[in-house]
Amino acid sequence: MAADLMTAPTVPAATTAFIRIRDVHKSYGAVSVLNGISIDVAQGEVLVLCGPSGCGKSTLLRCINGLETIQRGGISVGGRNVETANADTLQQIRLSTGFVFQNFNLFPHMTALDNITIAPMKILGVSQREAVEQGRALLEQVGMQEKADVYPFQLSGGQRQRVAIARALAMKPSLMLFDEPTSALDPEMREEVLQVIRKVHHEHNMTMVVVTHEIGFAKSVASRAMLLDAGRIVEEAPARRFFENPTEERTRRFLRAIIND
Repeated sequence: MAADLMTAPTVPAATTAFIRIRDVHKSYGAVSVLNGISIDVAQGEVLVLCGPSGCGKSTLLRCINGLETIQRGGISVGGRNVETANADTLQQIRLSTGFVFQNFNLFPHMTALDNITIAPMKILGVSQREAVEQGRALLEQVGMQEKADVYPFQLSGGQRQRVAIARALAMKPSLMLFDEPTSALDPEMREEVLQVIRKVHHEHNMTMVVVTHEIGFAKSVASRAMLLDAGRIVEEAPARRFFENPTEERTRRFLRAIIND
């Protein structure tokens, strides 16, 4: 394995970066999860993170959003340092970041529309009328306008994930983080959700970091793709080249495993 883990690729100039990650180390006790990660993500870019289970992908997303603390290195989002942020600054970073999880995390006792409107009203101080108007527009954007008054248990997995995306967009984020948003879905529902993510990026030109193994989606939307293994960057390249002509043998083995799964 050690021979496969190459030096991280050259990082673009910091002046172009919306997300700037430098030499980040993260561990849980004696277990090291991230080992010297350095990445820049430009405004409007879509970065796809790939890798085997336990390689640090989800942890990296949580570190970007300040949900996990790092032991060494630096992370900045929109020019604000995450690791040194006070409570107010960290709150601003989180409010400007939409996070979509693989298990939806919708409030089960609220309708689809209520799930979308509660945060803008309670956190941003948006009036109920404005929040409802915006919520219905977002439901239409993700193809769920007819499900406004339906509860999560009455929705399919793909429908719940589309509501979760609308809920994240309701906070008007400048960054979207997706943690394997289709892993709990069957193939047809996966494509529904991936189409919504494509649409969101096309309409908003939003910066995104997406943990996914969906090769077709990554080729069509991602600017770059990156393979993590054992908390290190194995390979990084423009998405199409990454998936069609990877340089590292470890990447080739990983992609063969996905295709043959």
